[in-house]
Amino acid sequence: MLALSVESHRTGCAVVVATGELDLAGARRVLDKLDRLVTEGRDRIVLDMSGVAFCGAQAMSALVRTRARAQRAGGWLRLAAVPPHVRRVFGRMDLDRLFPHYPDVAAAATGRAIPAQRTPPTKAK
Repeated sequence: MLALSVESHRTGCAVVVATGELDLAGARRVLDKLDRLVTEGRDRIVLDMSGVAFCGAQAMSALVRTRARAQRAGGWLRLAAVPPHVRRVFGRMDLDRLFPHYPDVAAAATGRAIPAQRTPPTKAK
């Protein structure tokens, strides 16, 4: 089960708080919520993922799609407080280049990302 709520941040962006699982049904709900915000002209969006226990491929696809739609409208989609287990999956899918690491909503709202820490590939001997 996924719970979503929308708040306004002092910077003017919309903050969507997600709690639960972003499975197939959750992906549809979050896509609908984010699309509705962009349609309403609220195209600067922070998705607070601190309460997300699972994020499936459908949800990741929905986030990529919404990010592109928000950018076309002149805004952005930033993910805040992504749990480590979800962040690892984003890294494996190379989505961390699209969604920089913001430790909390305040950092995401102001665009203060933490640089990605990548380990260099090992050379074959």
